[in-house]
Amino acid sequence: MALTITQKENTITLEGALNANTLKSFKNHFNVVLNTSKNLTLDIDKVTEIDASGMHELKEMYKNAIHNNNIFFVIGYGCKDVYEDFKYPNVA
Repeated sequence: MALTITQKENTITLEGALNANTLKSFKNHFNVVLNTSKNLTLDIDKVTEIDASGMHELKEMYKNAIHNNNIFFVIGYGCKDVYEDFKYPNVA
């Protein structure tokens, strides 16, 4: 399944699968957004799958946001699982 990325102000909505097949477009889009925005909300309510590579990229985005003093939120169904995986990142 493809990944659709839509943006309204500082909220990015993902729809579909975040996996090895869709990771390149996700990374390209978010590298631009994270470099231009100090406050970003990622809505994963319509995400049907996040594989290990997608989760790894979310963690990297989170670490980069912290390192750059950006605010980064993940909302939507499944965000608790993502939060648990983020709980103790190696930010240093």
